[in-house]
Amino acid sequence: MSNMRRMALMLLAAVVAGAGCTTGRTNGPDATAVIAAAVDSPDRPDADRRLDAARRPKDMLAFFGMRPGMKVVDLFTGRGWYAELEARVAGPSGEVYAQNPPEFLKAFGDKDITERLANGRLPTVHRWDHSLDALELPAGHFDGAIANDVFHDFFWLSKDVDGVVKQIYAALKPGGFFAIVDHSAPLGTGDAYARSRDGQHRIDENFVKTLVTRAGFRLEAESNLLRNPEDDRSKPFYSPEMKGKNTDKFALLFRKPR
Repeated sequence: MSNMRRMALMLLAAVVAGAGCTTGRTNGPDATAVIAAAVDSPDRPDADRRLDAARRPKDMLAFFGMRPGMKVVDLFTGRGWYAELEARVAGPSGEVYAQNPPEFLKAFGDKDITERLANGRLPTVHRWDHSLDALELPAGHFDGAIANDVFHDFFWLSKDVDGVVKQIYAALKPGGFFAIVDHSAPLGTGDAYARSRDGQHRIDENFVKTLVTRAGFRLEAESNLLRNPEDDRSKPFYSPEMKGKNTDKFALLFRKPR
């Protein structure tokens, strides 16, 4: 076999192998371009765009490993800010489950998520109104799960957060990712800042690592992109003193073993 033919076959094998990969953190040039196009889309609501500078979605979606064709669940999606971006990156061959706890919707209404999804505006986003304790997600279905600024809420919404994480683990494909971005509490405080709906709405990142890996996940990566060392981690993110300021946030990427 000639060297030229051998090189051609090796290249073909590499392309086929890459096309078959549906999970993992590596983002190629195409994924980077798709993420940029999703965030820069003129179809996004202006209110969403105003949060981009603080949340840095291009960087974070790349950190998560989001790519076209992925199936992800956006946990406690709220208004669906991240769910929309995930759907734009995943494209027509992907899908997003936008999960909200019914007790949250009952207390605060569902106007925002209803309007976001109205008239088939985001056809690959499935509204998923299920409590954390009974997510009822299809097993082994998702390439990823994302909890953006909401993991701390799990502790006042559920009395069994370990059980919630186990449900997420079961819903992911082998090799699937679980991304958590949240407001940092002082180290050593565990879930003390997260137990009350009227509390600080923060969580100890080391506590999160222990809890999530206990369910079988492995910690793959951490990001400091959303850090703010000037935040003393003691005040609720919504307090008057924090207006116009970013909290100190951690970003963790966990992986379900293959």
